[in-house]
Amino acid sequence: MGEQPVTGPPDAPAGEAPAAGPERSRRGRQSAGDMVRSLAVVLALIVVVLALTLRHNPPGKPHRIDYRGVLAQARNVAPYDVVSPVGLSPSWTATSARTSGGAASFAWHLGLVTPDGDYAAVEQSDGDPESFVAQFVTGGSKAGTATIDGQRWRRIDSGHPEKRALVLDSDAVTTVVTGGASWTELRRLAGSLQG
Repeated sequence: MGEQPVTGPPDAPAGEAPAAGPERSRRGRQSAGDMVRSLAVVLALIVVVLALTLRHNPPGKPHRIDYRGVLAQARNVAPYDVVSPVGLSPSWTATSARTSGGAASFAWHLGLVTPDGDYAAVEQSDGDPESFVAQFVTGGSKAGTATIDGQRWRRIDSGHPEKRALVLDSDAVTTVVTGGASWTELRRLAGSLQG
């Protein structure tokens, strides 16, 4: 008898031998290995990104922002002289800046971390003065006044959510310097404000 041709399953091309079982499982292992290698590359990239991020913003250090763009926008829109600190040491770190409101009232906010690591903020609005101040030192008590650069600021103590506030009232705008910072740091911040 003659040799019979090797045939595979009905759907296999004529003349091809069927794939052996070990060959198929080897290909499956290669796919799993490829997935593991790909995952390792992705994890390595994540580690690099985290390392770079932590190096630029070490734990415990506040994230410094450049608020000049928001300040310029506020000064273009606000119907009053928007103030910001001038001449503070670099150990004061700006961490937040924003504007809000519109035609009825406009508000400007600048948040900072002081050299002692406490929070302080500059808040301004041409809205209702009492409700504006209450946003920062609700339930606070009057603690006298402070004269800073010839201007008389009201002092409010033991408020919530912020502990203290210096408030400068005028017809056009209410300016509040507030936070958990010491009175000395709040005075320094208030004294640095310029329009």
